[in-house]
Amino acid sequence: MLDRKLQFNSYYNAKLLLTSEYLVLNGAEALAVPLKFGQRLCAEENNLGFISWQSIANDGSTWFSGKYAINDFSIIECSNTDIAKHPQRLLIAAQKINPQFCTSIPGCNVISTLNYPLLWGLGSSSTLISAVAGWAGIDPFELHFEVSKGSGYDIACAISNGPLLYSLQGNKPAFERVPFSPAFADHIYFVYQGNKQDSAEGIQKYRNRNSNPDKGIVDSATALTKRMLTAATLHEFEQIIREHEILISRLLNAPSVRQTMFSDLPGEVKSLGAWGGDFCMLTWYDDPGSLTAYLKSKGLEIVFNFNDIVL
Repeated sequence: MLDRKLQFNSYYNAKLLLTSEYLVLNGAEALAVPLKFGQRLCAEENNLGFISWQSIANDGSTWFSGKYAINDFSIIECSNTDIAKHPQRLLIAAQKINPQFCTSIPGCNVISTLNYPLLWGLGSSSTLISAVAGWAGIDPFELHFEVSKGSGYDIACAISNGPLLYSLQGNKPAFERVPFSPAFADHIYFVYQGNKQDSAEGIQKYRNRNSNPDKGIVDSATALTKRMLTAATLHEFEQIIREHEILISRLLNAPSVRQTMFSDLPGEVKSLGAWGGDFCMLTWYDDPGSLTAYLKSKGLEIVFNFNDIVL
């Protein structure tokens, strides 16, 4: 049992979706990986009669602060009204699911801390949803679907300690831990493209255009997911990437990241998550130093090897 002062203190993993982006919403099986980045949430009682919230960036600075009424979570004051609405929405939804949440404390200090830059888009929202759910003692997926239209794969990553297969079965999440540590992982890299994407906006645009994609397309994404999971060679892995990019490019009627940014890449490259920003995954045969130089020529400087960030 935690003592009365300390309400909650836990850490949740950031994520990357490697396959079935968009189509995971339609039941396709997806391969996702939790990362060695994430967010910690600590909640302690105070006697101030309100919830004091601080969001701390990876450099130690406070990027958001706010105060919420303990009785109805109304915003008393904040550093940014738009940002303040997100924790407020989570608190209200959590109490809707668990009516006892936050009803018997005199006040609370909440500190959420990211250990990576917010703009990277690796799951600051999903880790916060998972954290508030943990604090409220409720199912993180139930809270997620109360506030989001996303598939929930990122919630699975937040609470898992390694790679996983994820799908929506009858609108219910299903996931399992799987071994995924390719022998050629030292040739797989994740590159930040510098364009923060709004996941909710991307999902809504997709739903508006592809509310009911052909079952064959969904099945193709699942097949590619399973092939990626078991790829024995880098060459095979790259073939899967090529096929996957063609599939999603046709689905979205949009150019692939190779066409828009990496036409001269000697390896292969794949968009991850919402197309057009955040991270992409690429393969590189030569030494990391030559990759750094190649990316720098394109104005890209943030790159991680698979083994450096995947849990």
